[in-house]
Amino acid sequence: MPQPSPPPGSLPPTRQARAKCWAARDAYFQCLDSHSLWLQGLKPSSYSEVVSIDPTKPNIIAENDKTVGKEQRRELYACRKEKDGFDRDCLASWVSHFSMLRVKDLQTNFVKKKVEDGEKERQVSDTAFWDKVSAKPNTSA
Repeated sequence: MPQPSPPPGSLPPTRQARAKCWAARDAYFQCLDSHSLWLQGLKPSSYSEVVSIDPTKPNIIAENDKTVGKEQRRELYACRKEKDGFDRDCLASWVSHFSMLRVKDLQTNFVKKKVEDGEKERQVSDTAFWDKVSAKPNTSA
């Protein structure tokens, strides 16, 4: 469970507390990257799944979801230890903020890559088309 947000008017986290939070965040995100997860319990695989994610409220599969098999659950929750450290060392608002930014950035990169791949495919198709059009007709028939 993330640290509760401090009451209004309290002091902001110290430099040490911020550094500890950032280290925990980096460890958690590195673990997620190594397991191809977006967040704990979130692993979209298709374009429609990616674009339908709301970064402020991602649809995370609950760890106790009975529709998910044991192996898939183990895969989706592979970074439990790092997530616990992230929740422990960061304020709840920071956990929410960093998680939202991660999902938004991954979403943007996914869509950008899809557009770039489509552009490359179109360029190859255009080149093949113009090569075919500019080829001299076979008049030896």
